[in-house]
Amino acid sequence: MRTAPLYQDILEGPANGCAEWLNTEDNIRIRAAYWLTEQPIGTIIIFPGRNEYIEKYGRTCKKFSEMRFNSLVIDWRGQGLSDRLLQNYLIGHVDEFTDYQNDVKAIVKFAEMNELAKPWYLLAHSMGGTIGLRAIKNGLPVEKVIFSAPMWEIKMHLNHFADSILHLYGRNSYLIYKMLKMEKEFVPRTDQIPYLKTAQFEKNSLTTDKDYFKYLKNQILIHPELALAGPSIKWLNTALLECQKLKKTIPPKIPCLTISSPNDKIINNAAIKKVMGKWKNSTHLEIDNAEHELLMEDKDLLQLIYSVIRNFLK
Repeated sequence: MRTAPLYQDILEGPANGCAEWLNTEDNIRIRAAYWLTEQPIGTIIIFPGRNEYIEKYGRTCKKFSEMRFNSLVIDWRGQGLSDRLLQNYLIGHVDEFTDYQNDVKAIVKFAEMNELAKPWYLLAHSMGGTIGLRAIKNGLPVEKVIFSAPMWEIKMHLNHFADSILHLYGRNSYLIYKMLKMEKEFVPRTDQIPYLKTAQFEKNSLTTDKDYFKYLKNQILIHPELALAGPSIKWLNTALLECQKLKKTIPPKIPCLTISSPNDKIINNAAIKKVMGKWKNSTHLEIDNAEHELLMEDKDLLQLIYSVIRNFLK
């Protein structure tokens, strides 16, 4: 294993972080970072969302350190500083959604080799929630799981009818794009410029907190190599298929806490309710006055959320 960059200038996390390069079974180089605390009571493994990266969770890891948890965060293949899979590095791409499970195996192996304190818990946000639910069903060795706005269905349009049409189109148009050899191009009408590069706070879909928005935006402006733009047609197709499968699955038996917002403009809350309605050993907390990044909201909301998380992990 080799030392990897960890951008302390934008992190605002615990001071003792270390980052390393890991190699997956299918020969992709991914980045992982971890923070150890004195007398830890466990380790929280963080699965970020699409278009995210380790540094985005600096403040989150600092909070977990104060709660005496170690933190371990991953850059998924195709984003952050992990290997980008296409020549145009701004296109979010993966050949098959199950390929992310190779990244999961690498991070579990890393945690085992470094003997990170047990019990292990999973915190999975957005796309990380899709990967995380599949990983748990595959036997991920965690005691409990926390989902933050899990991507169990993508919201492709704010209008329900238009959203349904776009889902139908996304699932059924892929073969045409593949025949035209366009499946690795941007999804039509998606952003080809990283969202935070041009987004303004007043119209953003991530957080209601101006300070946190500035924190996230500055990270991309200072280190643009961390940024990602829209997804590929292939990524969208395989993501939609995986979400369909997970919505139909029988949830695992481990304790689960899911936090979501009815205002979310990125993922579909109906799918969360469908999955959570079948999850017997679970709690679903809805935060009304929040956006998609529930762990990156104002201080009052974060105080509530971390209080719930602390009680859940006891």
